[in-house]
This record gives sequence, C-alpha cells and structure tokens, in this order.
Amino acid sequence: MTPASAAHELDPRIAEVLRTVEVKADLRAPSAGPPVADPLVRDDIAPLRGRSLPIRLYQGPRDDCVIVFFHGGGFVKGDLDSHDAQARTLCEVTGRPVVSVQYRLAPEHRFPSAYEDAVEVVRWVHENAGTLFDGAAARIAVAGNSAGANLALGAALALASSPSAPVAQLLVCPFASGDPTLPSRTEFAEGFGLTSRAVEWFIEAYVSDPAQRQDPRFAPVLSEDLDVLPPTVLFSAGLDPLRDDARVLLKRLRASGVHVLASEEPTLPHGYFKYAGLSEAAKDAVVRMNTAFRDLLDDRYADVAYPEEELK
Repeated sequence: MTPASAAHELDPRIAEVLRTVEVKADLRAPSAGPPVADPLVRDDIAPLRGRSLPIRLYQGPRDDCVIVFFHGGGFVKGDLDSHDAQARTLCEVTGRPVVSVQYRLAPEHRFPSAYEDAVEVVRWVHENAGTLFDGAAARIAVAGNSAGANLALGAALALASSPSAPVAQLLVCPFASGDPTLPSRTEFAEGFGLTSRAVEWFIEAYVSDPAQRQDPRFAPVLSEDLDVLPPTVLFSAGLDPLRDDARVLLKRLRASGVHVLASEEPTLPHGYFKYAGLSEAAKDAVVRMNTAFRDLLDDRYADVAYPEEELK
C-alpha cells in the first residue's frame, strides 16, 4: 500500500482499485423483521448546490422519522452498493425509512467536500421528507459507520438548533479525532483488519493540509459545542485502531451532558457492521445497536434494557 507519507500524491487510479475491492459474500444481518422488498427500495438523486448526489431510499413501515445514513470507507471508498446491507438492516430493525448517501470521495474531492455534502443532504432530506416517503414527517435522525459516523456527527453539529437538526444519532466505530498518538493506534496497529498505517493513508488522501486535522469539521471531538448534540447510540470495537476515538468521544459527550448509550464490543474489529452475516458476535452487536436506536426513536430510550457503559 502507498505509504502514508506519500498519500498526498495518491493516484486516483489507486483509489479506484480500492473502491472495487468489496466483500462478495452475503453480509446481511438477520433482523427481527422481514427483509425490505425490492419494490420498497429505489435509487434517486439529491440535487444540492452546484452538484447532485446519488441516494438510495429504503421505505420503512413507520413515517415518524427519516434516517440519513452515511457509509464508511475512510473518505476514499464505499458506495450505495457496498453498504446496502447495513442500510437495509437499519431500515428493517428501526422500521424507519432510510436515505443512504453517496457523498463525494477523496482524493478527487478533498476536505471539506464530504462534510459539506453531509450537512447539505441532511438539510435537503428534512425539507423533502414528505415527498421522498409519501407524507413522512420532517423529523431526521443520522447514522453512520467509521468515516460515515464522522460525517453524521459533523452534520448533527452543524445543523443543531436549526429546523433540520437531527433528533438522534447512531455512531458505529466512529472516526472522531484523527489523533495518531492515541494508545489504540499503537496497540492495534496491525493484525486486526484496519491498520493504523491505513488510517493515516486515508486521512492524508482526504485532507490537503496537516492543519486541517485540528478543524472540528474534520475531527468533531474537538468541537466546543458537543452539548448541542441529540441523544446518541455509540457502538465501538475493542480490537480497532480507532477504539480510542470512540472512548475520547464518549468521555466528551458525557461531560457535555449528551445522553449516550455506549457499548464497546471487546472481541470485534473495526467494521464489524458488515460482518453480521458471518459472525455471531457481530450479528449480536448489530442487532443490539439497531434495536437500541429503534428504541431511542420510539422515545423509549430511558427504558432500553441496555445499561449505559463507561468505556474503560
């Protein structure tokens, strides 16, 4: 793999190769409800200022809230197809319609392109929810895994106190700080799927100036306004170079008074959301995270049977 130090010279052709390397097995997580039938899934376009983003719409039986989902992939790879299973599971378990977003990718589109896409598409979905899903309420939640969690969190911060402010967020294995000195970056540098070297490579493919690492739009854990965020479900992995991103984020959210249900899955690696069809431990975590998010959206958060856990 291209060394992190040379990531600023990343050839877009290398990124394209990464985007084509996707697991071909069926990775869907069995859920409590029936699968989303194909007639209830359709592709569309979100027309934003000066650009349009591909989106995929999943029609759920409930119409009280629309979930905007951002895929992972280090800001470099991932698309509507690579994360179709995760979006379907989110729709099936929560019962809510889901909008999966194909935001612009690096290195062709550097920071803050993906961030701007996330903010604008959440606002657009809020304004068009009733048209997209036949009368659905203009109540928005956000969800994402890895880099997608970063974008969901960034959109929630940017839109807080506005009419488009998300009412809840689901963050899975979030990239939240970009701090290479966190202990988990060394402890799980190699041998657990995502490597610390790969994390740095992705970061340098996305940012064009090292100073941008300190920008809260890139590293939302640095925001001074975390107290404006909605109730949060935060699931992380114990065998992950980004484990401590989640730990630091949880500490800051709790200190800011944000209500958080957090679970660190000690035996799982980064990206376990997509392995639910292959691993019982991953399936269990995926069902629990989506069920907790459903209960939050049902306004039953205080009664969720999962105690809040401090991540040690």
